Amino acid sequence: MAAITTARGYQYTVQVGNGATPTEVFAHPALINTTRGITMTVNAASAEVVDATNQALPATTVRIAQSTDSKIDAAGMLHTSSLKEYMDMVATGKVTNLKFTGPGATITGPYILTSFQITGDRVEMVECTMTFEQAGAVTVTATV
Repeated sequence: MAAITTARGYQYTVQVGNGATPTEVFAHPALINTTRGITMTVNAASAEVVDATNQALPATTVRIAQSTDSKIDAAGMLHTSSLKEYMDMVATGKVTNLKFTGPGATITGPYILTSFQITGDRVEMVECTMTFEQAGAVTVTATV
C-alpha cells in the first residue's frame, strides 16, 4: 500500500499583491498566522431530460456550470502594523490580487475583502478573522 501525500496548514499561504505593474509582487501578510483555507464552488443550472422512447421512466438530471466562485478565509493573531491596510481594504472595497498557494496548486486572481473582524478578551491577545471573495476570473496552476 502506498501512503498518501499529505500537507500541513503552514505549507499553504495567502499572499497579497502590491498592485505594481508590470510585475506584481506577492507577500504573505504577518496577520494571517493561524488559519487559512479556500472554498471553491460552482453555480450549476439543472434540467430534467426525459427518455424519448419511454416517458414513463424517470428523467435524468443534467447540469451545466453557470459560474464559478471562490472565497478565502484566514485568521491570526493581530499584527497591529497591518491593521489600517486591512481596514482600508474593507472601507474602500478595493479589489486586491491574491494567491492561495501550497503543495499541489496555486489559485491567483482578484478578490475583495468582504469581512474583517477583530476580537479580544481583556487580557488575551487580539485575534482577527477575514474573508476575501472572488472579484473576477482566477487561474489555477499546478505547484510542486
